[in-house]
Amino acid sequence: MSIALRLALNLPRDAATVPMARRMLDQALHTLGVDPDCRDDVGLILTEACANVIEHALETDDYEITIDVSDVRCVIHVVNAGAPVDPARLVEATGLPDGQLDEHGRGLHIIRALADELYLTPALGGGLVLQAVTTLRWTRDAQVWQRH
Repeated sequence: MSIALRLALNLPRDAATVPMARRMLDQALHTLGVDPDCRDDVGLILTEACANVIEHALETDDYEITIDVSDVRCVIHVVNAGAPVDPARLVEATGLPDGQLDEHGRGLHIIRALADELYLTPALGGGLVLQAVTTLRWTRDAQVWQRH
């Protein structure tokens, strides 16, 4: 048996939507038997991607999240339809003299550190699509999900 799960949300650009989306994803992954540490990583990726939209997509009222889960991986798409964004302009955060990261840009660093793959592409009609891909780790109880 293989897993195929898709969560699709269209949310208002409001900070209150971020923990709600994270809880929905965590509950779905928990139900499937994804390892708790892996669920935390995936949840943090989603949180940072959503927070990025909330803070930076000022010309849009809503944003979209699509999450696809399979036996092997979780793919998170977060789309904002705000002003056109050139992904090439998204540079990594600047290091501060004491070796810490500047406050702006930490979200992308966190996502890069946790995800296996990260893609930033222009959205149709403007805005940005963030796609993060993570390999899933399963609990022993979830082995039934991985049998084909």
